[in-house]
Amino acid sequence: MSIVTLNAEYLESRGFDVRHAEELSGGVSNVVLMVETGAECLVFKQSLAKLRVAEEWLFDQKRIINERRCMEMLGNLLPGSAPRVRFADDENFIFGMTCAPPGGQLWKTALLDGSTDTTAAARVGGMLAEMHARAATDPRTQAWFGDQEVFIQGRIDPYHRFTAQAHPDLAPLIEVEVARMLAHRTTLVHGDYSPKNLFVYPDSVLMLDFEVAHFGDPAFDVAFCLTHLLLKVIHFPSRRAEYLRVAQAYWQGYSRVPGLDPDVEQNTIRELACLLLARIDGKSKEDYITMEHEKQQARDLARWLFVSRPASLETVWEELA
Repeated sequence: MSIVTLNAEYLESRGFDVRHAEELSGGVSNVVLMVETGAECLVFKQSLAKLRVAEEWLFDQKRIINERRCMEMLGNLLPGSAPRVRFADDENFIFGMTCAPPGGQLWKTALLDGSTDTTAAARVGGMLAEMHARAATDPRTQAWFGDQEVFIQGRIDPYHRFTAQAHPDLAPLIEVEVARMLAHRTTLVHGDYSPKNLFVYPDSVLMLDFEVAHFGDPAFDVAFCLTHLLLKVIHFPSRRAEYLRVAQAYWQGYSRVPGLDPDVEQNTIRELACLLLARIDGKSKEDYITMEHEKQQARDLARWLFVSRPASLETVWEELA
């Protein structure tokens, strides 16, 4: 069976009044189209079977269905935290959602432009914690997102196991962490909680890109975002203390929400070691970390985490300071 291509003609055939259509970057994993209709602004996504990265990375297109379900669940679990679903064509791996409201800024752009707003960072951490705490008691979480294959294809294989090949001396430690994380399953995990998927507003945060959502270990999300924040600490050496305060505010915003996994801090530290290494030597490399001395600093920090096994994130802050 052939799959249709997401474009303006396809959307018009499905009854949309397309006044203007613009293809967005879509990252490495999707075709993304922003569309102005007579009534509203919508974004449509179609998942790719093969991701646009240097190394071969195959990824089941059914993840787009997983993403849509997650957004629908968050619509009543945590209202306003995600766009609203407007259209679904599961057969062709396409869905449509509302555009991000005006007045916000992509957090990755803000951070790379020099913003070190700790209030925004605390709000980002708090939003993640609220999602984790509420989903942990929702029976839909395990029923809808219990299949780990999307997480293995989208994260474990291209991040952890591929990186282990580049660092064979650390491979046994990475595999231990993989086994621990796959067995520790307590709540809904976003799977791509990154500054590039977060719009920050003066009083709220909007989450995007839930295709790796699964029932699993919340520490993965905490560490995934924290990895990006610590890479900013490395990338901006003259403002190291300011970016470190952003990372601290993010963790403080997360940790003060009640009802969280009691092991989340220790598990975050374990996963942080893997992800720092993966963003340098995995299949999905961080695009702005291009200088060899920056890459080596990230590798050194990851190795220190593996070897030293710090007891708390406070010890990590001290090491970075």
